[in-house]
Amino acid sequence: MPRKSRRAASFVLDAWAVLAWLAGEASAPRVERELRAAEARGLRLHLSVINAGEVYYRQAKAAGTDVADRLLADLRSGALPIRMADAHDRRVWQAAHLKAKYPIAYADAFAGALAQELDLPVLTGDPDFRVLEQAGECRVEWLPRS
Repeated sequence: MPRKSRRAASFVLDAWAVLAWLAGEASAPRVERELRAAEARGLRLHLSVINAGEVYYRQAKAAGTDVADRLLADLRSGALPIRMADAHDRRVWQAAHLKAKYPIAYADAFAGALAQELDLPVLTGDPDFRVLEQAGECRVEWLPRS
């Protein structure tokens, strides 16, 4: 199967990418560029609600629930060019299939399942996605790690 161009119209974000962006890590400028580009093109990046939950609890632990609540409000209101994708029946079972087959976190399996469904690459720096990429389960656009 031919690989799509490096410059996809959109991406699936995982929690790693969003948290790195929020923390201002090495990959934050790339995530910011993709957010701005999506907004400029009238597109949305995609984030499973399961991954959004992971971002919320980690942000609440690191910066407090007020900060996490503001982020959640921005996600829900559309203030960010990110569409939260529900964990509906088909996605849950596809994520469970990926988790059963590969040594990945359950939340990562939701990002992988969403990427498969939308035929979009996952934007991440999380090395756990290497196994999914190598198995041909989903494409990955790699972010630099700090």
